[in-house]
Amino acid sequence: MSATIGDFPHLPGSASLAALGAAVSGANYVKVGLKGSKTRDDAIFLMQHVTRTVKEYDTQTKVVLAGYADFRRASTLDPFLLPDIARSAGCDVVMVDTFVKDGKGIFDFMDEAACTRFVEEGHTQNLHVALAGSIKLPEVPILKHVGADIIGIRGAACSQGDRLTGTIQAESVKALMAMAKQA
Repeated sequence: MSATIGDFPHLPGSASLAALGAAVSGANYVKVGLKGSKTRDDAIFLMQHVTRTVKEYDTQTKVVLAGYADFRRASTLDPFLLPDIARSAGCDVVMVDTFVKDGKGIFDFMDEAACTRFVEEGHTQNLHVALAGSIKLPEVPILKHVGADIIGIRGAACSQGDRLTGTIQAESVKALMAMAKQA
């Protein structure tokens, strides 16, 4: 089970407490959206606090550092800085998602080559790599091909691909499960 503490401002103490709450609640993965940290050093500082807090509670709980493909719209750090930040802070997973939830997805901001580069950089840092951001069902094989360890979907399982007002569709879930089994 995964839990997100949200797109977090640069508040290391608050982020650590929220992450601990998610871990205590049973999350196997605790995701932190790196919204408020504006420099590499600030991001490492925040994530070191989160990671230390989570790992002191349970060494098996995975800490996920998430950034944004649409980093310019979000006024956040370039996602290609994230693998180094995640490794430096002791995180387990590095992730790219989208910040603005307006239907634009990861491929509106990163092409397949950029996704491949991000995955390779994460793997070079000995991290698992997750890709998400308004993923559509036909895009799942592309993300598998680029080597993502985790593909985050929500809309792809919902009617009309709408994560907010759509309902989960059994056919879409079955298709996603079939794709996962082929991996």
